[in-house]
Amino acid sequence: MTAQRSGSPLEARYRRLTRWYPRTWRAANEDAFVGTLLDVADAEGRAAPTRQERLDIVGHAVSARLDRIVVPHVRDAGSTIALTMGTGFALAEFLVSSWAPWIHGNPAPESLVQVGLFRDTGFVFGALWLVALAAALAGRWAVGRIALTVCILAAVVTPYWFVRFPGVWSVDRGTLALFTACALVALVGRPLRSHHTAAAAVGWFLLGVASYGSVVHLTGAWLTSRSLWDGNLWAWYAVGVIEVVAVGLAVARLWTVVFTITLGLTPYILTVVGNELRGILSDSGSAGVIAAPVALGLLLLVLHSSGKLELTDRTRRRVERIRPPRT
Repeated sequence: MTAQRSGSPLEARYRRLTRWYPRTWRAANEDAFVGTLLDVADAEGRAAPTRQERLDIVGHAVSARLDRIVVPHVRDAGSTIALTMGTGFALAEFLVSSWAPWIHGNPAPESLVQVGLFRDTGFVFGALWLVALAAALAGRWAVGRIALTVCILAAVVTPYWFVRFPGVWSVDRGTLALFTACALVALVGRPLRSHHTAAAAVGWFLLGVASYGSVVHLTGAWLTSRSLWDGNLWAWYAVGVIEVVAVGLAVARLWTVVFTITLGLTPYILTVVGNELRGILSDSGSAGVIAAPVALGLLLLVLHSSGKLELTDRTRRRVERIRPPRT
């Protein structure tokens, strides 16, 4: 950095932008980073950061902060699971509750007012999650992030907004909580762009339909989105089995898989805990029993990502052994 530029207004603006980065990163890289930015600005004859520079710096800085909470490869794997889970369950809710084309006539309750062809607001969330999945598969994840952000806002607003429209039903708050938790986990990473991602979304969709069908029959009277949480005890047992498997994987030091499972279960656990606090899961098992292992897994993940706890990961070592060297 030249003496003429030191302390310039442009340098001050760049240094303010670097405050988005963690303190340890700034101590090691800030001077060189700002110097490079000033060199580019000088070469282009600019006296201010460009809009793209600001977006790139903030995006990279937020990613650097997230790296200290969840290591990147686990974030991306967890993001993929959350995206496919949210998409699958949103489409299942849309098919079974919002649309339910096999139900004819006026469904119960009689006060319900349909929105066009649909019986609740699930079509909104189904569309948003489908856009997010398509954007991820097309390599346009910025569009997917926008769709999921809108999904979160809609999940917060719709239960209160539709109070003003008597008879128009919103998706149940427990299901909206699941969509919100899935969206938050999906947003912190970049989902895998692969046919496996699309296949996983189809799998979650089928599981969602089966979840509704395990509680009540899908034919006959209208099935609300609340039905996903009423007495669905088999899902509680399934999570418990997955957690036992994760413990075995931890003993085998396959930490990447363990942490991916932990992130994948987080949206469901958060929803179950919230539902139990609201008193709507009395027949579905204790939330605390299945929440404790996930909470411990998240704690270990954060400690490992921040460098405070070193965990030998056989998963990563195995991947590095089979990965061909770069030329």
